[in-house]
Amino acid sequence: MNITLRIVVVAVAAALAAGSASAQQASAVQIIAPTDKTITPSGTWSIGARAGDFVFIGGMRGVDRATGKLVEGEEARVRRMFDNMLAAAEAAGATKHDAVRLTVFVTDVARLRPVVNKVQKDIWGDGPYPPRTVLEVPALDQGDIAEIDGTFYAPLKK
Repeated sequence: MNITLRIVVVAVAAALAAGSASAQQASAVQIIAPTDKTITPSGTWSIGARAGDFVFIGGMRGVDRATGKLVEGEEARVRRMFDNMLAAAEAAGATKHDAVRLTVFVTDVARLRPVVNKVQKDIWGDGPYPPRTVLEVPALDQGDIAEIDGTFYAPLKK
C-alpha cells in the first residue's frame, strides 16, 4: 500500500471512529418524557433533558397541567411556573435541593421580581437558595408574564 493510500485509509478510519464516538455521546442525552405530573409541550420542544448527572429544564410557565391554559393571577401563575419546573425535574430524579441554577424571565421586573422572591421563599423556605437570575424580556409566549429554566445536579448513582 503506498503512503498516500495509507493516509487516506487512516483518515477515513479516524473519521468513522469520531462519528461513532459522537453517536455514543449523543445517546448519553436522555429527553425527559412528560408524565401525569408534568405539562405536555405545546410545540416542538421537550420539557427537559438529562445529560450525565445534570438535568436541564427549560421553558416552564404557569400553565395548568390538565387544561394547558395559563393559571389566573400573578402569584398563582408564578407558583405554577415553579411547580411545573420542579415536576419536570422530579421526572428525571431531581429535587429542589438539587437545583444549581435558575433563570427567570419576566415581562416587568419591578412588579414581578418581588412575586418571584415570595414564591421561591415559600418553596425553599429560608434557603439555601440556588443561584438565580431574573431577566426582563419584552414578551413571552401566549402573552405570559414569567418563564423559568432550571439546571439540577442529580447523579444517577448516589
